[in-house]
Amino acid sequence: MNRFVFSGVAFISLFSCFVVFAGDDAPLEIGNRRELFLDDYLVSKMESVELLTHRPERKNLAMIFNKPWEGDSQGYFAALFDGSKYRLYYHACGQKPFLPLTIACIESDDGINWTYPELGLHDFKGSSANNIVIKEVKSDVSAHDFSPFLDLKPGVSADEKFKAIGFGFSSTDRSRNGLYAWKSFDSIHWTLMQENPVYTSGAFDTQNIAFWSALEGRYVLYYRDFNNNTRVVKRAISDDFLHWVDQGEIQFPNGDGPIERVQFYTNQISPYYRAPHIYIGFPARYVDNGLTKSTELLPEWGERQERMTVEQREGTAATDSIFISSRDGINFKTSNDVFVAPGLRTAHNWFYGDNYLSWNVIETVPTEDDSPKELSIFSVESYQTKNDSRLRRYTLRIDGFGSLHAKSIEGVAETKPLFFTGNELSLNVATSAAGFVRVEVLSEDGTVVEGFSSEDCDIIYGDSLDRRVSWKGKSDMSVLQGKPIKLRFLMKEADIYSLKWEE
Repeated sequence: MNRFVFSGVAFISLFSCFVVFAGDDAPLEIGNRRELFLDDYLVSKMESVELLTHRPERKNLAMIFNKPWEGDSQGYFAALFDGSKYRLYYHACGQKPFLPLTIACIESDDGINWTYPELGLHDFKGSSANNIVIKEVKSDVSAHDFSPFLDLKPGVSADEKFKAIGFGFSSTDRSRNGLYAWKSFDSIHWTLMQENPVYTSGAFDTQNIAFWSALEGRYVLYYRDFNNNTRVVKRAISDDFLHWVDQGEIQFPNGDGPIERVQFYTNQISPYYRAPHIYIGFPARYVDNGLTKSTELLPEWGERQERMTVEQREGTAATDSIFISSRDGINFKTSNDVFVAPGLRTAHNWFYGDNYLSWNVIETVPTEDDSPKELSIFSVESYQTKNDSRLRRYTLRIDGFGSLHAKSIEGVAETKPLFFTGNELSLNVATSAAGFVRVEVLSEDGTVVEGFSSEDCDIIYGDSLDRRVSWKGKSDMSVLQGKPIKLRFLMKEADIYSLKWEE
């Protein structure tokens, strides 16, 4: 699996390769939350250990879109599991020839093999045997994007079990432009929650995202706007999904946010389902270097020339996707390298609109072997080209966005003080055949707790989503309940993706 180092603020000694992270020494109360190693939240120091973010693996072609009502432009995908079916919603329209925007969906029983359902909801040339979910918001208002979610707000009514936000725009009446709120009892039949847009202050000309946040106890909206000439992400909050309060632009304290040359087109932000106090996102980056010699050497030059007759950027811009994360929903960290790149391919991936990732990851079970569940995410290919638009599946291990990583030189990583609240320590961990992890428990002052030294720790090697750490054959740590402790990881050729106190 390809990897790259996560950007962060740290002091690095070039002589000892020792990294010390700034932070409050007060013990962290993580309770029974799963904590992922996406940043330095848990980490106080590292020696010959890195914080990495991992790239997903390219997998099967999930769908080729070739229905007459879909046109050549399928994008802004949103994944949803309703309890029995996986669904991917997307906007479909045509440039050559022109076809108006519709919202459609494909379905799957396993998240890997996808089909067109015949929903029978909307007419296309005399037949309703199609997968169109929404044909228009209302008279003369087109549905530009549509991002549905299962509403986890306590006490939500059955007829609003699913909600969605989406941009609707009118070609004749700009007062009707804005984000519309939708509801559904079954994720197929959708109705407006009110006749007018619920939010109008923004550009919105991309995929706009909203969800119920257990972390914040309210609905959160991430949407597109501009800061001067730069595409940026803003956010708003609501208690009822109808009345929203703007909170302005999301922040990137490390200075790794969008800039004029490298802009964020989508945001794809959501709570990670196994750790909903952490927000993850997969923004598509929009980069236009203009007409250069490299432009001519990119795949499908003839198609690029044709598209530039409409607007130059249609043939010169390229897009890819990156990874971001946040613990408060406002301040985000960006991986310092690409997450999904176009790659060494002669078609399908180097056009403006390619490599946009779907909103939300889903759990899938590998079909080629007996591997455990993994995460699947989907990427757009051949957007608005003469080739049929395509959707590609990518995978990551569960919790596998980032890790503490040690190479062939043995390294050490130490956490900040943590209140221990469980009975056992569970690690999502992987090593090579020659690699290992040992865990040492320290008191708050840094002394080794008797019985929990690295020498007592049973060597950890292999690959597991839930490896219980043991010392001389015993994993019970209940004697430490309620006490602040530190964990020291001794590692070689190993990754630790997440940890959790287990009962």
